Amino acid sequence: MIITAKTPEIRNIEFLNSSIMFVHLSNDRTFIVPLDQFEDIKRLTPEQKKEFEIIDGTNLSFLAIDEVYSLSDLTGIA
Repeated sequence: MIITAKTPEIRNIEFLNSSIMFVHLSNDRTFIVPLDQFEDIKRLTPEQKKEFEIIDGTNLSFLAIDEVYSLSDLTGIA
């Protein structure tokens, strides 16, 4: 029997302040993402941070930024 692990999906994000983003996953884990590594996200206004899209469960995009971030980009896990 071959068992394959399903990659967890992004369920939601939230911001603690201007320097920390929480990425909530479908497996009940939450990653803390220091925004010093993502200056373009860090510079977003509070209103712009609310305007995001989760794409295929594994990618994140903000309407104000022309960039798509994968789950592995955000967590540092390949």
